[in-house]
Parts: sequence; C-alpha cells; structure tokens
Amino acid sequence: MLQKWTQPMFSGRNSAEKRREAIEAAHLAVAEAMTAINHDDVDAARKALSEAPKTHFADVGWKVGLAGAMVDLLAGRMRSSVNKFVAVCSRLDDTSLPKDDKNYLRLYALYRTSEASKDRKAPPSLRDLVEDFRFDHTLVDPILRKDFPLKKVDPEAEAAPPPPPPPPAMEG
Repeated sequence: MLQKWTQPMFSGRNSAEKRREAIEAAHLAVAEAMTAINHDDVDAARKALSEAPKTHFADVGWKVGLAGAMVDLLAGRMRSSVNKFVAVCSRLDDTSLPKDDKNYLRLYALYRTSEASKDRKAPPSLRDLVEDFRFDHTLVDPILRKDFPLKKVDPEAEAAPPPPPPPPAMEG
C-alpha cells in the first residue's frame, strides 16, 4: 500500500519560509546588537549577534557584518573592524539595496572608523570606497538610519522627550 505524504518532497514553500524566518531573526539580532552597542555593552552585542542565523550576504548578511564590525570596533579591535567594514562595504553592490542606502552605509563605516582612530582619520581602504558620492538622506531607509545612525546618539536623551513649554500667562 502506498503511503500518503503530508508534505511534498521537493517543496519550495518550506525553504522559502525558513529563509524568511532566518532573515527576520537576523534583523532582530542586529537591532538588539546595535541597541547594546549604543549603550556601550560589548558582551550583550556579541551575544545578540551570536544568535543571528547564517544568512546570504545579499539578504541580510551585510547587516550582520556591519554590526559585527561595530562590535569589534567597540571592543577596541580596530584592525579587525576595519577589515570587516571594508569587506562589507566593497560588496554592498551585490545587494538589492538602493544606491542611497549603500552610500549611507559606506559613510557610516567611514564615520565610525574615523571616530575610533587615533588621528581621527578613516583608513585609506575605506576612504577609497566612499570618495566622490552623494546621497539623499531622506531616501535612506528609516530602519537603516535607526540601526546605523551617522551621529552618535545618547540613549537616555533620546528616551526622554523635552517637557512641553508652560502655557502663556493670561492677563485680564
């Protein structure tokens, strides 16, 4: 008697679902790692990134790579972080990201390495990747701007909005 299969043997649906789940898990791990990095917590950032599943570079691997470079930078491993930044930035053209997003991320890497260097200059390997480009900041994905801000933001200052101004005194 032939046995009925509950799932097709070569179904693209299961692999597509697994891929979507892995991409979503990697996005969440990077967001958690970048939050930890903004709080200067290297161990929490490293732990969050270790939980990111292995994904293809063009899907979200570039994002995990950038966060990994930031972890190394925060840990004081300048050479390792620069190598990771260069590796990710040089392959951004392999992704489906818009040109503005790619250029924004290259500038992000340049800013972070220049802030961490002793002479406040980015390494020539990164400067070569970033030279002579323009991008429209308003066209950059808001999630990228949140996870990879160009300016360092104080987490406490961002959490508490300023108090509203007092109402004008009414004279009568």
